[in-house]
Amino acid sequence: MNYYLNLMRVSLRFKLALVSLFLLLFPLLGIRLNSILKQSLLTSQQDTLALTAQAVSAALANRSDLFARERFHALDQARDLYIFHLSNTIRLDGRTGDWQPELAQAEEFGREHLLSPRNRYHPDTLSFRHLSGRQGGHLYSLFEVRDDRVVYRSRKSLRLDRSDHLRIIIEDEGGRRSYIITAHAPGWVNGFRMPDEPGLFPVPEPRIQGVWRQTGQGYILEFRIPLDLLGSRLAFTIADVDDPKTRLVTTLIGTANLAQDREPGWLLTTSTAIEEILRSLDRPYARIRIVDRNQRIRAQVGGLREARDPLASSQELSARIMTRIHDLLRPLFRFFTTSFSADIVDQTSQPTELDLQGIGEALAEGRSSITRYLLAKGQVEVMAAITPLYEKKKIVGAVVVEQTTNSILALSNRLIEETVSLSLLAFLLGGGGLLLFASRISARIRRLRDQAAAAISPDGHIRSASIGTRARDEIGDLAGTLRSMLSQLEQQVEHRERMADNLEHEMRTPLAAVSASLNNLEQELEEPSPRIRNYLDWARNDVRRLEGLLTSIREATSLREALQQESMEIFDLGRALPMWLQHGWQQTFTGVEFRCTVPDGPLPVKGDPVRLRQATEKLVENAVSFHRPGTPVELEVRSGRRQVLLQVSNQGNTIPPALQARIFDSMVSLRPAGDDRPHLGLGLYIVRTILDHHGGTVTVADLDKGRQGVVFTLHLPRAVWRP
Repeated sequence: MNYYLNLMRVSLRFKLALVSLFLLLFPLLGIRLNSILKQSLLTSQQDTLALTAQAVSAALANRSDLFARERFHALDQARDLYIFHLSNTIRLDGRTGDWQPELAQAEEFGREHLLSPRNRYHPDTLSFRHLSGRQGGHLYSLFEVRDDRVVYRSRKSLRLDRSDHLRIIIEDEGGRRSYIITAHAPGWVNGFRMPDEPGLFPVPEPRIQGVWRQTGQGYILEFRIPLDLLGSRLAFTIADVDDPKTRLVTTLIGTANLAQDREPGWLLTTSTAIEEILRSLDRPYARIRIVDRNQRIRAQVGGLREARDPLASSQELSARIMTRIHDLLRPLFRFFTTSFSADIVDQTSQPTELDLQGIGEALAEGRSSITRYLLAKGQVEVMAAITPLYEKKKIVGAVVVEQTTNSILALSNRLIEETVSLSLLAFLLGGGGLLLFASRISARIRRLRDQAAAAISPDGHIRSASIGTRARDEIGDLAGTLRSMLSQLEQQVEHRERMADNLEHEMRTPLAAVSASLNNLEQELEEPSPRIRNYLDWARNDVRRLEGLLTSIREATSLREALQQESMEIFDLGRALPMWLQHGWQQTFTGVEFRCTVPDGPLPVKGDPVRLRQATEKLVENAVSFHRPGTPVELEVRSGRRQVLLQVSNQGNTIPPALQARIFDSMVSLRPAGDDRPHLGLGLYIVRTILDHHGGTVTVADLDKGRQGVVFTLHLPRAVWRP
């Protein structure tokens, strides 16, 4: 019954939820339309960026002279050197602090760049990290060298290549020149130009200046070269000498292998000429980049600046009351709007390479694409259009046009906030009314549920069939139906209880007649034969069995009514149990050993001593029936948490787990087949009924400590003792 009442409440709540959902249709529809508008604006931005990228590609296409002058051909990622625009002023002191933030993009050189035999190389012997940048009229270079043993130049030797040193190879239209930087000790160093012909001495080159500083892992070499001393190609080689006696070079690592490549790498930097062309095509709030086939950035103009909110100057929602409402609803807006960061700061150090999704396809397949990505810091989304750059139908690079989606997101968020704010008031009013209506209906259903639950006791008896409500709606009809059901159920219960009494009364009369007839028959037969006497004894035993069964049925059916008329008193269960055992069960079961354990202090309980003794006696009879011969039946009274526990245990067979939950129901019995006493499985049912009346419970469990058997425990509320 409670199930159907709860189902009705759930159905009512579901209907109210549908109505509430209907109230939300309008704001959700507005949000959906706003989403469509946002997608349309994003599509428009994609088309605009794609057209811009195509226009830049068309403006630079087929500029053979420009691409040749800016060295877009014959690039080699392994030997070309990229020159940074340094952010900070470089001080030649052998320290790396002023090389930030570009230092994070320094290249590592090790085994892959060996110029000496590989079988002699060990990673701890020699490796370095290199970075070069342009500032003012000089090229600055930094080498962080890891060397397990630093060997300086001997002051007595004129040879420059008999110690750890750096070789610089410069190539221009006039040919190739070679310079060496070495040191007698840590400190200031200058370069030396190596002679072109053997037998000549090196010539000092004071324009190449630097500092050599020794570190725990090797040394740092920091120097500068005037730009007018450089050519179009440049290579560096670090030479390592480990033995200060032989002073032979054991390891060479360089940025270019002249023996294999035959020429140094190109000096690459951003193209001033291309950037001038891009500035004429610059779009507001957009950044245009040109990358070569190695994905190195060769030109860049513009930046990802913040676009102002187009509705920021609106006066309608900037009023004080609307601003306050907006602040209060800000947590709600976060569920519908797209968060983004409006603070966009262009990177101080621009990356040398650009690795975006779609650039590889543009350079390899000539495919244009649109991609989106988030900046490394914050949540600014950037949209990028990528288009290949052609020279005579050959792809020489790619054009990348980037722009943030902040302006579209700001407009979309503002429209969503307005829709939600204007719809919330209507929703609150409608929802408040529905909530009051639903609360009233739900309260009536809860009252009806509580009345139905209180009308039936846990054992199935009807306490009251009156479920009252004066309403004439569906809930009133349901209450009337419940009253009719409870009334019919009450009649069925009364009929069942009266039927047991009637059957017991009607069956005792013929049983008495049968018993008298058996006695008369025995008297008529002066000397009955043993066979006839056995038949008479069997018939008398069956009559007694039937009388015992009727007594058990009568006792079980009338027990609840009798319990209601019994008086309660407070008595000490610890003192009562030994008396019950001594004057009752030991005399009844003379061949059974009993063990009784009680505490020293009083254990008061409130109840009817006669009925509690009856319940305990049922458990004792049950333990005697099932105990293994030669083992004792144990009784124990002890104190629990706010309870008094009375345990009756015996050793023998255990109760199957599937029957432990049903053992206290009526008509359930596990008596052995040889037991000739009448049993209907009502003993434990009577125990549970008596304990329910006293506010207690009865449980059954298997014995522990390696013993086989069962233990029944009566849990009774502890009473306050009043001597």
